Amino acid sequence: MQISLYLFLFPFLNLQHISNQSVRRAPWGVTILCTIILQAFLCLLLFSNVVLAENIKLDPLTVVSTRLDDEVANAPKNITIITSEQIEASPAKTIPELLSLEAGILSRSFFGNSAARSTIDIRGFGASSTQNTLILLDGRRLNNIDQSSINYAAIPIHNIERIEIIRGSGGVLYGDGAVGGAINIITKRAQAGEKSGVAKVSYGSYKTSQAEAILTLGTEKYGINIAANYIDSNGYRSNNELKQENIQTDIRRDFDRGELFIKAGASEQHLGLSGNRQVNPGANVNLLVTDRQGASTPKDFAKEDSYFLTLGSRQQFYKGVEAIIDFGYRFKNQKAFFDQSGFPSSLDSDFDTWSVTPRLSIDQTLVNLNHHITFGADVYYYNYDSNRSPTLATSNNPIHKLGVDQKTYALYFNDLIDITNSTHFELGARIQHVNLNAVDKVNRAAPGAFGTETKATDKSQNNTEEMYNLGIRHEFTNNVSVYGNIGRSVRFANVDDVYDGFSKFTLLNPQTANHFDIGVSINLEKVSASVSSYYMDLENEIHFNAAASTFGTNVNLDPTKREGIETTIELMPFTDFSIRGNYAYLVSEFDEGALAGNEVPLIPKHTASISANWNVNSVVTIASIWRYVGEKRFDNDQNNNFGQKIPDYHMWDLKLNGHYHGWATDVSLNNVLDEKAIDYAVRSTTTAGKYNAQPLPERNITLSVSYNFN
Repeated sequence: MQISLYLFLFPFLNLQHISNQSVRRAPWGVTILCTIILQAFLCLLLFSNVVLAENIKLDPLTVVSTRLDDEVANAPKNITIITSEQIEASPAKTIPELLSLEAGILSRSFFGNSAARSTIDIRGFGASSTQNTLILLDGRRLNNIDQSSINYAAIPIHNIERIEIIRGSGGVLYGDGAVGGAINIITKRAQAGEKSGVAKVSYGSYKTSQAEAILTLGTEKYGINIAANYIDSNGYRSNNELKQENIQTDIRRDFDRGELFIKAGASEQHLGLSGNRQVNPGANVNLLVTDRQGASTPKDFAKEDSYFLTLGSRQQFYKGVEAIIDFGYRFKNQKAFFDQSGFPSSLDSDFDTWSVTPRLSIDQTLVNLNHHITFGADVYYYNYDSNRSPTLATSNNPIHKLGVDQKTYALYFNDLIDITNSTHFELGARIQHVNLNAVDKVNRAAPGAFGTETKATDKSQNNTEEMYNLGIRHEFTNNVSVYGNIGRSVRFANVDDVYDGFSKFTLLNPQTANHFDIGVSINLEKVSASVSSYYMDLENEIHFNAAASTFGTNVNLDPTKREGIETTIELMPFTDFSIRGNYAYLVSEFDEGALAGNEVPLIPKHTASISANWNVNSVVTIASIWRYVGEKRFDNDQNNNFGQKIPDYHMWDLKLNGHYHGWATDVSLNNVLDEKAIDYAVRSTTTAGKYNAQPLPERNITLSVSYNFN
């Protein structure tokens, strides 16, 4: 046992890297690589044990689109699983609304329309939250290599099997960008013998209509799941209309010891961009009061067309040994037009993403210790072509044509070791190389050009970074456990980080973070609770600085930090009634330099939620949600001298559900108290007291009817 532990631990015994960055690059890269090679060798030992074993009996094949295994309860991390039953019971109508009910997770809605441009923020990254929270769909990355937000409206919420939330560094399993955490959305798949379908129609405030259809058929060998969704809404504000159509399918062929699968989907979206509501006390202007639902950009809009295809296979070679390999392709075209008071601009961008992600899952015993190992590689190729011109009509003859390609190669392993029945040790590491090439082609004779446009100098960058995690969980009893872990995460700059929009590429250093987490959980018959505390020490955080140049630019910051507490308690005093509460305290500050001690904008110190579900009888269910978001600094207020903050707010939502013989009717009332809230606002850097804000919808209602074919 001592030899086995030493073999696993020795690469991590020299942890001076955490406090002494000057010695990080050379020894740590070698350490990670050696550790991965060591794990490969240990995998061979495990294979040999299996091959020599007699009377092998294969375990039943369990298929999931995740890199978390069935031992998730033993992992020394703060992990939350949201089930399909919880999703159905919740008044939340969108994925961001649902996630914002969890401790330490914020959502920001820029247009208040079916989460079409919402962002998710884990552990406080403000305006750069999309680049620091990794979102995956069935294990495939949805984050782009630009700063565009994820289209959550394209994922049918009622076709979700579960959502896995990993707080803190998720870099070992999922790669760069999992700084605040990673969220993996797992969609439903057909089970053997299943024949079911759901049809649902909804209508609500702002002339919002929605239709959903899900069909699932399964036999012993074959399974298919098809989900389609349609949304048509005028939106809360003027020029806020949304039209969304999407379809997804999951087709599988099972074998005795494996399966083949195909996942595919397509989506179309048109969204009106209503702009901001301005408040300027010096000019006696307050559009949040006089014209809250108006539009400052009545001609602006964005369109998005996308599709994806994933092909894969899972094979069980021996008892406890599985191999998974999948190939993915995703295409997205984005078009946008900005009138800008008669000085128009547009972009027409294509994204191509190719990926190969083989991995090996091993559950075996070595030297009397149970190991749950994931060993794999990630290869991603991104291609980004963007035409910049005055109007979309001239996008085929653009003034600027940006071309960026990014290649990512990574090796990783993760091993959860059962030291005893009550003590579980986890270690993992990843080494990742990223190559980025950026080219700007200028046509000074293009329509709208002045003949003096400047070409951005072509740039190329190579970076290799390491990520790791090391943790332990101990169960004092069947009901009480504690955990602690340390880790390292990385974020690489994307195309919008390095291109400032004014004919200049500026290469940035990778952002790195060291993580420290501890936590305790208690699970009793009618009460469960958890408390976790964390600290993040970041270097070279990539951040937009409005004061760095005339129009602002992205920079590497001096060291910053995040620290906080996340708590959850759930009570079930009666069989038919449950109540759950979350609270998070977060400090997000600049740690050194001219801004030392200042708060990072857009991060509230206090957030909380309370949700309750009551099964009144076998037919009627009532659900209630209350959310609180504390005050926070305005965007662009890194100096903390604006003199005011974005106000705190609370929201109360209710849902009444009735179901009988396959039929179901829902009535959802959101923002019951008609709170006039904002969760995003940006200060002026030139006019005292002036700011632009994005208001959230006021009280609204949705009625829906569905039928479940079983």
